[in-house]
Amino acid sequence: MKFWLPYTRGGSGADVSIAFLAQGLRQAGHDATAQAYAHKYQYAPWLLRAARPPAGTDVIISNSWNGFAFHRRGLVNITVERLFVLDPAYGPYRSLAQTIFHQTLVRHFLRRSIATADVCVAVSDYTAEAVAKNLRVARPQTILNAVDTTFFTPAPHDARLDDRAARPFRMLFVGNFTRRKGADLIIEIMRRLGQGFELAFTSGRLGTAYDNLPANMRCLGKLSLEEVREAYRGADALLFPSRLEGLARTVMEALACGTPVIAANTSSLPEAVDHLRTGMLCPVDDVAAFAAAANRLAADENLWKSMVSAARQSAVSRFSLDRMVGEYIALASAPASTQPLSASSVR
Repeated sequence: MKFWLPYTRGGSGADVSIAFLAQGLRQAGHDATAQAYAHKYQYAPWLLRAARPPAGTDVIISNSWNGFAFHRRGLVNITVERLFVLDPAYGPYRSLAQTIFHQTLVRHFLRRSIATADVCVAVSDYTAEAVAKNLRVARPQTILNAVDTTFFTPAPHDARLDDRAARPFRMLFVGNFTRRKGADLIIEIMRRLGQGFELAFTSGRLGTAYDNLPANMRCLGKLSLEEVREAYRGADALLFPSRLEGLARTVMEALACGTPVIAANTSSLPEAVDHLRTGMLCPVDDVAAFAAAANRLAADENLWKSMVSAARQSAVSRFSLDRMVGEYIALASAPASTQPLSASSVR
């Protein structure tokens, strides 16, 4: 089959996910083109209606904000919801301008894309349920996102074991250091933990400057993919108190590297983190609970070691590229056997 994956650049994990899916489709023996359009089209996706699919295209996989513009009759049209911005839980993390844009234009874009698609996909069960509930449409089909589990792997020699008793417990945060991601909580957690713990964090795509951080925090700046992998491998745990996620790539990458995750028990995060097996889930916004989880992992080496092993096993079985690609190919091969979200599904 020949796949076309058109999208507007957002500079986020969605861009990475689309390129990764195209790569996986090619590795599976199919022709796949991921085609990026300027970010400005995110605000006026109808201008992309004139875009032409590559000759011979059989399947179009688009994002929900612009799927209606890329819809082509006679082809299999799949639209994907990655982070549902109309979720009421997203409300506190957007500006007034974003709220107006999301509740007017984006709501219209999403409903049009869902109505015209043969199949709508969500990257997590949480996202699928949020779409169905808030747009009053049939529930999208879940295809969990994936990461490169052949690249994100544990180190050949786990150096974390060599000096664990003689050094601080090392934690890591990867992503944009924003309130939605729990940046304010991370600072308070690290203040509470104090000596014996340290946290390194990336600057993300925003490149923000940070002031008044506790002494046990340091910014790594922007990292290459190889440097991110080494950061996962060197961390004892990923600290991720994010308040809302479609399905966080950083959590899946950390698990693939054998790094347990301390995350909030909210949105899609329980779908990725198995409590007390691959990490620990804490109540949302509960600084004391996150600090207690870090203290427990630091003090219980046997528990930590069991999580290291289980994290890698879980990532390989649940978040591999082969698994995700296989599910998209099956969907593209027999879309009529799914529950398509046609215009009659929109109530």
